[in-house]
Amino acid sequence: MKTVKEGKALIYIPELREIVSSDMPVFYNPKMRVNRDLAVLGLRFLCKKLGRELRVADPLSASGIRSVRFLKETDCVGKVYANDISEEAVSIMEENFRLNRISPERYEVHREEANAFLRKSWGFGFDYVDLDPFGSPVPFVESVALSMKRGGVLSLTATDTAPLSGTYPKTCMRRYGAKPLRNEFKHEVGVRILIKKVIELGAQNDIAMIPLFAYSHLHYFKLFFMKERGAKLTNSLIEKIGYVLYCFNCLNREAVLDPLKIKEHCPVCGTRFSLGGPMWLGELWNREFTDFIYRESINDENLSKETKRILSLIEEESKLQTVGFYMMSKLAEKLSIPQQPPIDKVVEFYEGVRSHFEGDGFRTRLSHREVLQKSEELKSIIKQRLTGGVHDESRGDA
Repeated sequence: MKTVKEGKALIYIPELREIVSSDMPVFYNPKMRVNRDLAVLGLRFLCKKLGRELRVADPLSASGIRSVRFLKETDCVGKVYANDISEEAVSIMEENFRLNRISPERYEVHREEANAFLRKSWGFGFDYVDLDPFGSPVPFVESVALSMKRGGVLSLTATDTAPLSGTYPKTCMRRYGAKPLRNEFKHEVGVRILIKKVIELGAQNDIAMIPLFAYSHLHYFKLFFMKERGAKLTNSLIEKIGYVLYCFNCLNREAVLDPLKIKEHCPVCGTRFSLGGPMWLGELWNREFTDFIYRESINDENLSKETKRILSLIEEESKLQTVGFYMMSKLAEKLSIPQQPPIDKVVEFYEGVRSHFEGDGFRTRLSHREVLQKSEELKSIIKQRLTGGVHDESRGDA
């Protein structure tokens, strides 16, 4: 048994493996620290928004690290309901609550299958649910939506990024009812497909699962949704589900909401389009939520430096919410640009913002034709520099 400190929590864990797998009865994955930091920040947002004591559910609790952090790093949680089907997990999370000197009145520990735990008729709903399964969250999303109060928030993790991002397209179609695109913004496509699925699962019961925040890191996606009710609001979300047309030849991309307006060929180069979707084409970041968790993270010493770095990137990225982004390395490869400028220069040159999805990714308001024109201009500038030519500083060269 080992003791680990994360944030304000101190927990016992039975083992630390380099590779986390589903056969581990209880596990703690240090690589998911950013994920847990974000879950705490998302809960603080709801604390401020509702201004009352909250009921929080952790249906796949494992070591109980999230539940302990929720109680110790927020000031509005009335009670946490921690659940795991593993007998060993239940035993360890109880020890961890005691280790952190948390009053028994502030938590309940359950040992049940997660869906059964969520759907129990206990006469109350949860304000905040943190769903962190091993693999796809799909089997649990409807139960979460039904168990939550109106105005509640779902903090959701998906680790099956390979199907969503196009490595296993048949699995993605079977599990999510959508065709992925294995292109430079494949992780964004995967996030949008996952959002689409969550919205559909809620819509079956006239529940509107409103996207608040999206994040891709390492081997997982992290999303937040707010629950509301009503057919009209739910319909408004469905109306933002559509398709992405992508040209693997010239990198053109077009978002299409109306299936009748899907084009067969790229208008820029004439190559046959590849089709991705259906997927969510609305905003990935709610400004109120994103601004709050970014500001909240700045001076919090209990959060990792990586969490703060990523939130700083997303805060900037959320100001320009395009469908898809460009990667400078991909443009350089396609257009034979001999040297890739630093990302800060790239962003300035293309009048855009960086993307957290890829190190050299950037979003821009420029049309695809304008991006290609700017890229040819950039190519010429770099060639002149490499051959000792002179360029005009007034052109804002990269």
